[in-house]
Amino acid sequence: MSRSLLQAVAIILLSGTIGFAVNGFRSDGIPWVENWQEKVLNEQLTGGLPAVSVKEAIEAHEGDYALFVDAREPDFFKVGHIPGAINLPVKDFDGVFPTVKKRLLAAPRIITYCDGASCEMSVELTEKLLFAGLERVEIFTGGMQQWKAAGQKVVRGP
Repeated sequence: MSRSLLQAVAIILLSGTIGFAVNGFRSDGIPWVENWQEKVLNEQLTGGLPAVSVKEAIEAHEGDYALFVDAREPDFFKVGHIPGAINLPVKDFDGVFPTVKKRLLAAPRIITYCDGASCEMSVELTEKLLFAGLERVEIFTGGMQQWKAAGQKVVRGP
């Protein structure tokens, strides 16, 4: 009986080691450490729509993997926005969307944002963009507040 128990333990350890090794080498592996509080908050804030963390937003910006779209009014956009972002105020969506549609369609990924976690304009803008037929649209729920808090550059003007 003790030999069977020893074999069972050996099989469990071997399969666990193989599983961890495979996960470590996969590009889409399960992360070892996860900020569950941020994930749950993003899920609650976005109503299940895809969201990105500040780290993911910074990586996408630095790698030029996404077009950032500011959902705030033009006056707030002029005071400060993420470099390279375009302004698509959710309240004037129907008027502005046709002028930026080509740029949005050409973007490999779209990340919407507004002021911060208490601002729902980015969620509303994401819904409008998805309804307009765009894909690969995500929300940066931390918005300008988290962007600045992370020490990232902000630009002024149109």
